[in-house]
Amino acid sequence: MESKRAPESDHPAPPAAPSLRWGRVVLWLPACVALGGAVAWGAIAAQEYFAPAILFPLLTGVVLGALCVGMMRVGQVGNRLTILAGLSLAIATAVVGQHYLKYWEERQRTREEAAMFLRARTLFPDLTDGRQPVPPSSFMEYMRWQAGRGRQLNVADAVARGWMAWASWTLDALLLAAAAVAMTIPALRQPYCSRCRSWYRTTRSGRLSGETGVRLATVAGIDISRQPAWLRYRLIHCESACGPTGLLLFWEDSDGEPGADKAWLSAEHRDRITEFLDQNLPGDRTLRQTDGTGQE
Repeated sequence: MESKRAPESDHPAPPAAPSLRWGRVVLWLPACVALGGAVAWGAIAAQEYFAPAILFPLLTGVVLGALCVGMMRVGQVGNRLTILAGLSLAIATAVVGQHYLKYWEERQRTREEAAMFLRARTLFPDLTDGRQPVPPSSFMEYMRWQAGRGRQLNVADAVARGWMAWASWTLDALLLAAAAVAMTIPALRQPYCSRCRSWYRTTRSGRLSGETGVRLATVAGIDISRQPAWLRYRLIHCESACGPTGLLLFWEDSDGEPGADKAWLSAEHRDRITEFLDQNLPGDRTLRQTDGTGQE
């Protein structure tokens, strides 16, 4: 089957960066604060069972980042600055929220102990010794008290006190933030359609033999200089297919060198690509043989 290279008119411009929409901002930022609070609450509960140093804040950040990406996709929030602002609020809430929830628990516990002490002194004044428990008067007072008392690091029974406790909390916050950002940034690189306000998604993908893959690349207007051993393709477009369609190609040549390229397709060009795949996939024996094993 002879294939001709697609003309330049078949390659529209990629989707433009989504613009700022204040309606989404008003909903997104409070939702991120709530998400950070929920992650903080879950982290406090999980610490009772599993909280290794270094690893635990990284896992907490991974969970926070994954939930933020999921919420971003469900809510179809596309503006990058809006997303990053919400992520920053979620991280700050998750970090501070863990300490504040512990402060609130300590304050409630101390108040209950103080009430019990007063009842015991009233009933048994001669048998009650000691001072009445006093709850922390503020969050910062509680943090200073925690730093002075020391923090268990769960590493060889090590305890961080004073400035070392503050340093360990700072390190935890940085690790959580790094993990959350690392989970979110790849999702931000995906295209977004401002017309129907939806993220692009994969609508078709598969693996082709090297010869068929080269012919597909030629139809798409992508130049592959060396014959690949195999090629994978992905077609992506927005929810309503109102924007240009993306074709992503990934291949590996006979020497094991990987390659990748992308083309944006007009509606007519997309139909030609789809027709080519429909015609060539059923007769691609190499595809049927390699799908089960992942190897040629």
